[in-house]
Amino acid sequence: MADASRQPKDKNYNLITALYQASDNAETAKTYAQDAQNEGDQELANFFEMIIENNQKAAQQAKEMLVPRLQNEQE
Repeated sequence: MADASRQPKDKNYNLITALYQASDNAETAKTYAQDAQNEGDQELANFFEMIIENNQKAAQQAKEMLVPRLQNEQE
């Protein structure tokens, strides 16, 4: 069971946090991919591009889940 002091403030807190983290990770990986390309390491650049795609997909899924949840709260 989770520690009560670590409980989210509301039921969407973890989803919002995951959305933020996925978006932030994608942006960070863009820098890493560019660095790898500048160094001529296409294999590493491709790896970071995959990370970007995965994080963007996760962020999009989080948005799609979050919108109806927030709309339901307003009703």
